[in-house]
Amino acid sequence: MRKRILWSLSTAILFSAAASISSCENPGYDPITPVYPSDPNVDLLLTKVSVDVPTAVRSSFDDTSVGAALVRRLPKVTSEIEADTKMVLIKGEDILSKPFTEWLEAAKIYLTGGYIAVEKPHNAHLVHFMEQMIDKIAQAETELLTGDLGDGVTATITPPNETATEASVRSAHVFRLQTRVANIETRASILGDIEAQPVAELVIFAMDRYYSCDPYQNGVIGTSHGGSDQEETVSQDYKVYNSGLVADGAAQWLNSQPKTVAEAKALTRAGGAGAINELMSASEEHTVQRRLVAADWNGINRHKDNAYLETVRVWGAHNMDNNKDYYYVQQKAVASVGGKQKDDARFDLNKTLYAGPYEKDKYIDADWNYEDHHYTLYYGAWFQEGEFKLGLSGNGSIKLEDAIPTTDNNNTSTSVAVGEMHTETNTIGASIAGIISSTPGVNIGANYSHGWTDGTTYTMTTTTNVKEIKVTKNTEGNTAIWVYQNTLDVPGKSDKDEHPLVPDAVIYDVNIDNQACWSVSNPEGAYTLQTNRKPKMQSYFCNVDENHEDWNTAWPSDGEGISYTLLIPNRATQTWRMDVTFPEIGQAGHEGQKAQLIEALQRHFPDLYQPTLSLADQTEESENTIKSLYAMSQQLILHSDGSKTMKEYAKDMGISQYTILWYTTDGKHNKYDVTVTAD
Repeated sequence: MRKRILWSLSTAILFSAAASISSCENPGYDPITPVYPSDPNVDLLLTKVSVDVPTAVRSSFDDTSVGAALVRRLPKVTSEIEADTKMVLIKGEDILSKPFTEWLEAAKIYLTGGYIAVEKPHNAHLVHFMEQMIDKIAQAETELLTGDLGDGVTATITPPNETATEASVRSAHVFRLQTRVANIETRASILGDIEAQPVAELVIFAMDRYYSCDPYQNGVIGTSHGGSDQEETVSQDYKVYNSGLVADGAAQWLNSQPKTVAEAKALTRAGGAGAINELMSASEEHTVQRRLVAADWNGINRHKDNAYLETVRVWGAHNMDNNKDYYYVQQKAVASVGGKQKDDARFDLNKTLYAGPYEKDKYIDADWNYEDHHYTLYYGAWFQEGEFKLGLSGNGSIKLEDAIPTTDNNNTSTSVAVGEMHTETNTIGASIAGIISSTPGVNIGANYSHGWTDGTTYTMTTTTNVKEIKVTKNTEGNTAIWVYQNTLDVPGKSDKDEHPLVPDAVIYDVNIDNQACWSVSNPEGAYTLQTNRKPKMQSYFCNVDENHEDWNTAWPSDGEGISYTLLIPNRATQTWRMDVTFPEIGQAGHEGQKAQLIEALQRHFPDLYQPTLSLADQTEESENTIKSLYAMSQQLILHSDGSKTMKEYAKDMGISQYTILWYTTDGKHNKYDVTVTAD
């Protein structure tokens, strides 16, 4: 049977047309390059506009750069920040080399749900960016929260003394930026020299999440060939086609984001035994885009850029009663091998790493050796296995409460009891649902509205894995380890007319979803999440007329993995009070109507107006939570139907102006107020 197969294959080579012979000598594994489009706003991927984010572009980008590719995906590009600007895009080197006077406006865009994108930043660029933003965030917060807001609403913040306290400028956003830059630096130090090389190809900062893409021109690749492992540093030249693929990753991430910050937080306030992670958005979300690599029959690494996307989400909360932190982590990854492509695209490494046979009775010719008269069969590459780790380190007593999936092909749902606590839930609740998402206004802090919740658990749920991929979990101390493996036989030499095919489950999109929860008794300071991933692609080829076969495995390497410094949950309780005053004629002027007005406020905004507010915050002095509550209050007063009703109600009672006031009795905090003019 083997001889008959060889004869038919050899006959096809020796007696076919010249084009067929050429195909055997050159299997076509170099990327297929289309003709450059005539429209300068369209790149080689035929992409023009795919991201609806009006952007102020503050740099000039080379045509082949990732920055230029991202610009081609934007509907509106301006040289200056305008009223509808939602993103600022700047080259890393330009942060240092030319004046950038719009940092205050950039900070406002960032705080109201927009983005700051930096292309090819070095370590010094990100540090300078962070310093500029930190310097302007406090001012931007104050300007967004105060002044004449229109529609008869005026807001003010009054420090407890003439000099603004440290608490008034301390912001959760500041620590968040500092932590992010430190995390990016840590990752870059694994990939190479962070002073001489860019630490990322592109970084996009949003308020509660950020995106980072590995440097395109350098990276460490691990390979296993002939039973020996080795590492090499790879470098690629910038081409319009490849830069477009990298920019596609950023575009996909931007398209996946909520249109407004408030839209992401239009949740009801916690009640009953609701799960913490169902009641609040993640404290932080890290997204990293990487390449997948596979080795060919010569052991040469082939790259599919923008093929591996990993998102790590972290929910952090503190239980005031038992002095415990809880951290729930979700690690989601998609390895996009590329699947079966048509015609020449099946050999385009930018589209797929799998170029193997699509039918059981046909082979894919990789090389015909005329001198030795043997025929090599190549089966492309597929996802063979991956090892993933999640671990927590820091001070105190750390305990891994639970982690899933537990084993392969299971459908698991589990909960970790955490008790009643102060945590990151929406203080406003049902009053804002459905109104903010469709209206403009101040969204500052909406993602960080911290209040009291009755949520008592974290929940973790998985779905059944495809049968072709097996997963097993092990634990080492406070670390959970998952190993995913292709369980079916891979292609091999055959004496039959037919040969096995690689299962579709490992040549298209391979989805990984790992979840873990830790508790920390007597927590102190910040905690570090250690993550690791090693998605391994395997390729196979054999010589039909010789007893020889070879397996090559390749994976992007980042040493010990990525470490993330986690945000510190709110561990302090504060008591704030709300009151209604009448600035026009004094408190006693509407003594009789005050109780009626408060009753109306409570009826129309039941989760907003509470005479006493028990809030959680970073420290006893910080004011992050009240700023969030203040911003939400402005949204309601300015844009809800209830506010119109309240104005009419006040006028009917003869009240032309009233002020809602938030304050503490300790004299250490700012006073926040919103004055509503009914007329």
